[in-house]
Amino acid sequence: MTVRIEDVARLSGVSTATVSRALRGLPGVGGRTRELVFQAAKALGYTPSPTASSLASGRTHSIGLIQPDMSRWFFSTVLECAEQTFRRAGYDALVYSLPDYLGPDRQRFKARDLVGKVDAVLVLSLFFDRQEEAELHSLGVPAVFVSVRQEGYSHVGIDDEQAAAQACRHLITLGHKTIGHLSGQTNDLCPFAPTQRRRDGWKQTLQRFNLECSDSLDEAVTIMTASNGYLATNRLLDRRPDVTAILASSDEMAMGAVQAIRERGLTVGGDVSVIGIDGHDLGRPFGLTTVAQPVRKQGVAAAEVALKAVEGDLAQKTVIFPTSLIERTTVGPPPAR
Repeated sequence: MTVRIEDVARLSGVSTATVSRALRGLPGVGGRTRELVFQAAKALGYTPSPTASSLASGRTHSIGLIQPDMSRWFFSTVLECAEQTFRRAGYDALVYSLPDYLGPDRQRFKARDLVGKVDAVLVLSLFFDRQEEAELHSLGVPAVFVSVRQEGYSHVGIDDEQAAAQACRHLITLGHKTIGHLSGQTNDLCPFAPTQRRRDGWKQTLQRFNLECSDSLDEAVTIMTASNGYLATNRLLDRRPDVTAILASSDEMAMGAVQAIRERGLTVGGDVSVIGIDGHDLGRPFGLTTVAQPVRKQGVAAAEVALKAVEGDLAQKTVIFPTSLIERTTVGPPPAR
């Protein structure tokens, strides 16, 4: 037999409204009364209906997570940490994918996918154009952007230009003068995308040290995966065999670069050095030198900002985490030529 809220009210000797408020932790219920309600609910095996609770509170207790590709380490790690943070706070996560492999022609965000279903939205590493931003605004719920900065919204991430500059300075300090770059796709509509900002950091640092930063040293890919890093490295070294070091805009691309260099019969860290950005979990077994970012902390922080917004703290926030250089075996001085 299904246990109803009326049964709990009858056993505890209070109204159904009091039972509802007690079980949802709302004020206006005395400690003794709340305890009686909990005891009655437990004795009867009563579980409140999520739908009924949502109607009563005006909240869905769900957060929308919009992301481009769960198969890639950075995205899946942020999603996992954000989802766990939401779950601990009593919220479910609804994950929606807008694959980015088509670049500017990717699937667009539509408000109808989330309307009435979420109390807030997390957007991971996707830049919204004006139409998408209007769709997001029409939801009437707070939104937080991770990695990509979207004007007018809270943002959690790192200083991508500084991360790339940090990697470049390390290579230059060791004596490298011809430094190639493996970058993500260029999207002029998105000047704040990590791919563009990391490219800017590479280029500006080389310019500062009066080193070459021509387009022939920059090899772009559609998405920053190991396989694309492998292919991009071969194209770069075919075109510029004088390159002594490669900065990859992601650790996954750097891992592909390592394999491509080895297959050419070259020594990684000797003939050609490789440095990435991210702090990927596989970086240590690969011996990959990298500029690491605290990915898990970003997922937690973004979720916390969203939860505070749901509770009424709607002030726009920017949370920038520091990066750190981790030196391993894929980087060394340039070869004597």
